[in-house]
Amino acid sequence: MSSKLCPECGASTHRSHTRGLKEKLIRAFSSYKTYRCHECGWRGWFGKSNTNTTARKHRLRTIISLLITLLITLLLALYLIEKTSVPATPDHMQQIIP
Repeated sequence: MSSKLCPECGASTHRSHTRGLKEKLIRAFSSYKTYRCHECGWRGWFGKSNTNTTARKHRLRTIISLLITLLITLLLALYLIEKTSVPATPDHMQQIIP
């Protein structure tokens, strides 16, 4: 693993944990990772091009696409069931009960 150099002071950096939802989403959907400088405390993003990372992002996008498709299908099915079902109104209930 090669160490990245700080753009502020030129010292070596180390990986930093993501903070908050925004950073986690950026990390999940891009190849950027957060880094922190040992010397000056700079914290920022560096891109990383790795085939494992690319494969992971592709799998994640596929899973999210499938979940969205399933959700839309479920909502459509529920809508169609509601539209085709007979409403249980008091008039309808009086016809069933003698």
